[in-house]
Amino acid sequence: WATYWDRKLEVQPTGRGGTFNVYLAGDSGPVVMCIHGGGYSGLTWSLVAKKLKDKYRVVAPDMRGHGLTKTDNDTDFSKETMSDDIIAIWEHMFGAAASAASSVLVGHSMGGGLAVWAGAAKRIKRLEGVVVVDVVEGTALAALPHMMNVLAGRPASFPSLEEAVTWAVRSGMSRNKEAAAVSMPGQLQQQGPGGGGGGSGGDGGGQWTWRTPLELSRPYWEGWYMGLSEAFLQLSCPKALVLAGTDRLDRALTIGQMQGKFQLILMPTAGHAIQEDEPDRTAEHLLGFLKRFRVG
Repeated sequence: WATYWDRKLEVQPTGRGGTFNVYLAGDSGPVVMCIHGGGYSGLTWSLVAKKLKDKYRVVAPDMRGHGLTKTDNDTDFSKETMSDDIIAIWEHMFGAAASAASSVLVGHSMGGGLAVWAGAAKRIKRLEGVVVVDVVEGTALAALPHMMNVLAGRPASFPSLEEAVTWAVRSGMSRNKEAAAVSMPGQLQQQGPGGGGGGSGGDGGGQWTWRTPLELSRPYWEGWYMGLSEAFLQLSCPKALVLAGTDRLDRALTIGQMQGKFQLILMPTAGHAIQEDEPDRTAEHLLGFLKRFRVG
């Protein structure tokens, strides 16, 4: 991770009952806080962060139940708890300054929903933009019945990190080998002889299994996405929606787009993990958004 990020911090925001692992890149400029999707970690933003850190401070937390973050309730994946986590991390890191930093929230998939809910709470001072990556209420809700099958279709474990990266690229979960190589270690943990369940170090012989028991988040899936399109359109700051295809737009967003309520960015050659598949173009689009709306 150190190739892409300047440091990682353990943050203990007030009242959140845990220690959140946060990756940071860049040391001046507006804050671009990037929220990963379900099962991923802050490392999914690694290649994008590298491109943004000259002008912006990129901050990517591991959400509760993910990556290296440890809380007293790692299976509370409710939108209320997780969007409050985002706000608390932001307040802990940037809220105390006399003049709060201008900030933008960027979120992928589950993280896109959480970014909208965190923005809608109006507690992040000087929130100057929200960018949602490849999640739309209508299509997300329609896909939920198939999600357990998708999870069941993943290998339960891998003999090595290399095998996991190869699987990620081959299955299309990540279409970029460099991105997969830095993102997958944040999604897995080593069992047994080499790792004891918490490691992300070398291959010492134990199998690598998924860190986040995503099937336990099932009761919360609907809550992440119900009402999301309206909540997104209601945000008063500039907004962008980055999609792999227009077929994903639901009715509310189609109307909102015709009315010019948000910037629509299409990346049809990417898969679902747009920020991993096409990090350079994702970063260019984010830089364009930040410039266009004069963030900071």
